[in-house]
Amino acid sequence: MSGQETTERALAVHRLLNAQLPVPAEPLPLARPIPLPDVHPPKAGLVATLARRHSSYDFSDGHLELPSLSALLRFSMGVQRFVAAYGVDQYPLSMAPSAGGLDILRAYAVVRRVEGLDHGVYRYEPVSHELVQLTDTDPGPGLQLAYLQEEFAWQPAATVAITARLDVAFDKYPLRHYRTLHVDSGVAVQNLYLVGTALGLAGCAVAGFDDAAVGTLLGLPENEIPTMLFATGRPA
Repeated sequence: MSGQETTERALAVHRLLNAQLPVPAEPLPLARPIPLPDVHPPKAGLVATLARRHSSYDFSDGHLELPSLSALLRFSMGVQRFVAAYGVDQYPLSMAPSAGGLDILRAYAVVRRVEGLDHGVYRYEPVSHELVQLTDTDPGPGLQLAYLQEEFAWQPAATVAITARLDVAFDKYPLRHYRTLHVDSGVAVQNLYLVGTALGLAGCAVAGFDDAAVGTLLGLPENEIPTMLFATGRPA
């Protein structure tokens, strides 16, 4: 079975599990790269961070600092190191490891209140450590449609959306790997929790969302599916 055939079967399973028909997303209008500031790793002990890690439901109504968002993305889903693999000398491996080291997961920052950024949707590019601005309109209404708990649309300063690229996954692995995609996403979520905690941020992983609404909000192609949302900001 070809990778394309496996991808189509996985999409059929995904739609069945979510009781949704495909909703083609329109490509988002902008593609403006925005370099993120260089940051140092947060200085916090692992055990202390694990002991303090928890889901937060109360967020400050203030802005999140851009260096904090930069550090959250860099140390949870940025590049850990480069190795020779898949026919290239400098193949990037992520801080959030994935099966086969494949570049399956993507992160998007859905910004409502971050200092130095317009509100809108941004795609994170880990190799260059930059954001690509995709929209410049308030994402609140789109988040309200996406989140099953509407308070997450308005209270957090930003949402990190994790997605998985089915075409990349199934070019290498069989359909069974649909399950592993979500394991990979769980590893990334734990990174977001730990890095966010070390930075003094509030955060909450949310699995209760409408897949089609998230796909529309992020402008996802059909072969890229949302797997988790992570609401974040300063604690109340």
